[in-house]
Amino acid sequence: MTEPVPVDENLKKVRERVMQLAREIEQMSGQEIPPPIYFQEFLTRVVTAVGARAGVVWLLDESGRLSLLAQMNLEQTGLRETPGALGVNEKLLVEVMQTGEARTLTHGGESKLPTEHVLVLSALHKEKKCVGVVELFQRPDVPVKAQSGYMQFLEQMCGYASRFLEGRRRNVEDNVDLKNQFWSDFEQFSLRLQRSLLEDEVADAAASDSRALLGCDRVSVAIRKGRSFQIRAVSGQSSVNPRANLIVAMRNLSQRVIEMGETLIYTGKVEGLAPQVEEPLAAFVQESGSRMVMLVPMFENEAMVRKQGEEEDRERRKKRPRATGCLVIEQIAESEPLPQLEQRAELLADHIGAALWNSRQYGRIFGLSLWKVMGKGLEWFRGRKLAISAAVLLGVAGLVAVMALYQLEYPIKAEGKWMPVEQTAVFATSDGLITRTGIMIPPDQLVKKGDLLIVLQNDELDGQIEEAKAAIEKQNNMQLAKENEIRTAQFQERSEEGEQKGSAVATVKRLEVEKQRILGDGRVAVKQLDQLEKRKAEKLYIKAQASGRIPDFQLRQLLEDRPVRAGDHLFDIMNDGEGSQWHMELLVEEKRMGHLLKAQRDRVVNGQSPELEGEFKLASQPEKEFTCHLTKVATRSTTDTELGTVFELTAEANAGQDLPPQRIGVEVTVHLYCGKTSLAYWCFGDVVEFVQKYVWL
Repeated sequence: MTEPVPVDENLKKVRERVMQLAREIEQMSGQEIPPPIYFQEFLTRVVTAVGARAGVVWLLDESGRLSLLAQMNLEQTGLRETPGALGVNEKLLVEVMQTGEARTLTHGGESKLPTEHVLVLSALHKEKKCVGVVELFQRPDVPVKAQSGYMQFLEQMCGYASRFLEGRRRNVEDNVDLKNQFWSDFEQFSLRLQRSLLEDEVADAAASDSRALLGCDRVSVAIRKGRSFQIRAVSGQSSVNPRANLIVAMRNLSQRVIEMGETLIYTGKVEGLAPQVEEPLAAFVQESGSRMVMLVPMFENEAMVRKQGEEEDRERRKKRPRATGCLVIEQIAESEPLPQLEQRAELLADHIGAALWNSRQYGRIFGLSLWKVMGKGLEWFRGRKLAISAAVLLGVAGLVAVMALYQLEYPIKAEGKWMPVEQTAVFATSDGLITRTGIMIPPDQLVKKGDLLIVLQNDELDGQIEEAKAAIEKQNNMQLAKENEIRTAQFQERSEEGEQKGSAVATVKRLEVEKQRILGDGRVAVKQLDQLEKRKAEKLYIKAQASGRIPDFQLRQLLEDRPVRAGDHLFDIMNDGEGSQWHMELLVEEKRMGHLLKAQRDRVVNGQSPELEGEFKLASQPEKEFTCHLTKVATRSTTDTELGTVFELTAEANAGQDLPPQRIGVEVTVHLYCGKTSLAYWCFGDVVEFVQKYVWL
């Protein structure tokens, strides 16, 4: 029975197969092959290496448009069959051409994809310009962790293809134009490094620009902070996963180089290298597949102004500069470093190290964000803006002074009705029913004291009266019957003699006694009827207790056929005649009572009356204002359906005013003055009270 092959051995075989395909692409890139044949072979090997579904090579034609040069399994993607897919795909290709960076696009990201596949794209360069794009269609279920590896592999292979397009030679550095181009690019590189003081941005710019400037396959930036080491940026990647195997191996190797402070160059041989870097270097080379690795340390900036003197010079020479990071430069295809690569890498490391050190010092400033905001704000106050700002500030200060110093009366608003002072409530005196015939109120609803207003109908009392009348009638009938019996007995008495006469006399006497009893029962029944009639007059007859007017509108409709119980309020009689006194019945919100009560206490302390002064307007004549004074404040609160918890107040109009004709229930709005306060509190007092009630603890 065959033993199963270990997983590690399978992975090793896959890795070796991928490396073999990469070496074949490298070899083809140095041969004279027609571009269509080269890119077809190139695409076959790349698609096989990453296990993609399909692949396409797009190149710019003479008209400047992207055209298909080579493809593999494109018909399986459905790109051409799906409506609008070619347009969406062309837009993605143009974006890669504009940025020149490799990209991995998945569904759910910012960009819309033409098919269901995950797209891996990388640009082709020729003389520093983007001339094409290699596009791979990867299966949708590809693991997220593997996507960055596919993108890096494609980017490296596109580097070989770019060399094929350029017809690159080893003596290319002898070209004077390219040397001039390097220094021109270096100036732009230095300028970009100085555009930011944020360490992350400086590291990203250094990694991405150094790769194109040095002509290598990948550049990474490693830094040291205290005792920790980390890979801050990798060219071609927007972010760095610190747990990835490649990043971990790179960090371990960078740590040894930074601690040594010396440049490390690996070209496929480990002879002559420091023992402490052999193990991490082997792990990194195995993980990355690079054939040339160069690590150039970066150091702290020296002070620009130095102390003079021999002793200071000796101390300076003794002091060893401290490395703060390093550049990791890789070549995947070639083991021999490019000409002048080491010199240029050290030049870039000096500039990158200085920029990173400056950004680190800048980031150490305590409260940097706050100082930046303050500095930006102070920078605005320059020239004419300073004068304008000063004028605005003076205006604001003047406004604040006026708001704080100007005093005026603080008003409390109360709303209510204009009512007569003399008001008499009328209540039901007994249980009963108010019938149409029982309402005796005159049509003008003007009544005098003692007038009969309502006669209640009480079936129980009426029944008792009828029973009493029936009892009286019964007693009368019994009396008449007894009188007839007495007359008959008296007639027999006169006609009888002897013993018979004595018996007749006894019968007459007995009948006389029974008659007296009947007469007594009749008198009791009459007395009971009188009592019931008196009770009806007292309980069922409702009379006016005072003279005046009943102000209710459509009073008869409100009272007709209304069952009542003893004590029910029926209506009010109000004295609105000439010479009658009037006042305002008001409601004020609970939250305003503090100002009102404080104003009353202050007036009492100053020896004044607690009756606060105010002004009011009648709804019937809103164009005029009249003065008034507070007369009474309720000692307990009540509830209003609209205002919530309120207190009842009464106020009277001041004498000597020409008041309009007075009508019962006219709505009135009153402003009671509660003492002097600042204009600011007069305007924003409600806001202050809200903060005091709901915000302050």
